[in-house]
Amino acid sequence: MTLFAWSLAAALVLLAVAAAVSTRVTSLDRPVRLATYAAEGVVVFFVVADLGLLLRAGSADRPDSMVTHLGYALAAVGLVPALTMRPNAVDDAPEPEPVSGWVVAVALLAVAVCVVRLVQTR
Repeated sequence: MTLFAWSLAAALVLLAVAAAVSTRVTSLDRPVRLATYAAEGVVVFFVVADLGLLLRAGSADRPDSMVTHLGYALAAVGLVPALTMRPNAVDDAPEPEPVSGWVVAVALLAVAVCVVRLVQTR
């Protein structure tokens, strides 16, 4: 699980760099956003697997601070949607402009940190 977490964190950092580059190279914007959705799916899979292992583990294998561990799990799953989705308040309103690539990059870096911390708190 640790090797997968570090690999996932490295992929998220590379995707964050691509998101930063996409602010200057506009042809990369759409592929980076699609890759961000795919990466978020992998993060959700990782967190669900981690929580499943946590439920199966005995009391000796559980983290010292369960609240901290669950906080990192929730942050890893919720940061990208919370920072990159813009609500459309009115049905007749035009489609909102997507958030900046810099916001996506920072969100991905924060998720990478949460994934690493999730493994470190076990």
